[in-house]
Amino acid sequence: MNYMKRKLEGAVRRWAQNTGSRPLLIQGARRVGKTVLAEYMGRELFEDGFVKLDFQTDLVRASALFDWPTDDVDGLVARISEYKGTAIRPETTLIILDEIQLCEQALNSLRFFAGSSWRVLATGSLLGVTTKRRHLPFPSDVVQLELQPLDFEEYLWALGEHAMASDIRAHAVTGRPYVRHDRALELYRRYLVLGGMPKVLDVYRQDMTFVSAVEIQAEINGTYTADMTDPDNGISGISAKRIWDSLPKQLLRASTKKFKYAEVVRGGRRERLLEPLEWLNAAGIVTINDLTRDDRAPLAPFNDEEGSYFKVYVADTGLMFFKFGIDAALFLDDELRSTLASDFRGALAENYVMQALTANEVKTFYWMPSGKVGNGEIDFVFQNRRAQIIPVEVKSARNVKAKSLRKFMEEGHAPYAIRLSEANFGIEPVGESGALLRSLPLYAAFCITQTGIED
Repeated sequence: MNYMKRKLEGAVRRWAQNTGSRPLLIQGARRVGKTVLAEYMGRELFEDGFVKLDFQTDLVRASALFDWPTDDVDGLVARISEYKGTAIRPETTLIILDEIQLCEQALNSLRFFAGSSWRVLATGSLLGVTTKRRHLPFPSDVVQLELQPLDFEEYLWALGEHAMASDIRAHAVTGRPYVRHDRALELYRRYLVLGGMPKVLDVYRQDMTFVSAVEIQAEINGTYTADMTDPDNGISGISAKRIWDSLPKQLLRASTKKFKYAEVVRGGRRERLLEPLEWLNAAGIVTINDLTRDDRAPLAPFNDEEGSYFKVYVADTGLMFFKFGIDAALFLDDELRSTLASDFRGALAENYVMQALTANEVKTFYWMPSGKVGNGEIDFVFQNRRAQIIPVEVKSARNVKAKSLRKFMEEGHAPYAIRLSEANFGIEPVGESGALLRSLPLYAAFCITQTGIED
């Protein structure tokens, strides 16, 4: 697979330049590109490249290297060097331990590399769930990073649209209309179909058709299903799969899209389905967004006796589109797309925004006023570094109103609100307080960070 530029490169580069630093652990859901990123950075940043142990393809023999005491890192590196038949030099050779969650001793060994001259980078999938069955403690003294699917900006880079990515960032700050708005919308809609899984985008950009891309999405969906139904997980695989399959329907609901256990299986109850749901979240397959009733900092989740006020999104919007089973050509045709239910278009847009905010590590909630359900709901709210609450509303069309946003701004004293839609950029004052309504096209969601609109 041809390499695609990732935003996490900067953090990995800073780690690599910190001589004698702690080992690095890159976590993330399956198939998001952790191994490819690790190998690329090994070639780019280390004079002697990298030596890799792959626990997924060589588990028995690679694990045997860790049967000796793992606190002797010099001896461990010597065994790895002998096994791979390659010299490993301090500081100049990167040691990659790929899919490290499959070997508990290897994962535990990471803490002993802290402060040494050996440079170790591990990748791990499903770490949030495999650690529940561990006998050894999770290692300390480890730098942890998380890799998400490619966001829309990384997708533009992968397609060679670097200038557009820069232009979008500039217009998000100024609020001035963007002359390539329609082209950016076209690419945004294609992103909804494709999502951000690297292999999906790689096969798409080879022939610019969706046939091979859909095949890869089916393969990834099958991999996720196999993971969640693995009997060794210690959860109900049947319940996990039913939750996974229910998500498109849950997000299509015209009223509030809060997660309902009863729509997973008739008579479904929290005590039966909570553990499988938490497994999906810990595996990085879904994202949970809690309800808050607060309009002042600090924001906190609202919980009733059943603890059932939250929404669940698919971590990759392309996989969500795949699960709907709709042909890409139908969705991408302007006339035919208008025949699709507005709830379908809205569900895709909302899921996409959740994915963009998650990629930027924005801690969000959704908001409803006390005593009301589905009336005056705000899709996303978050607290910035100045303890101000920023509301974000998502619309899938161009003709939009912002009644809920304006009311929230007045009552919560928000300095500004963000409305995401298919309309062009714009900024308009709200009321007499000096607050602003910032209109961003949906494709510009990647510009929203915990500090607000990123310059």
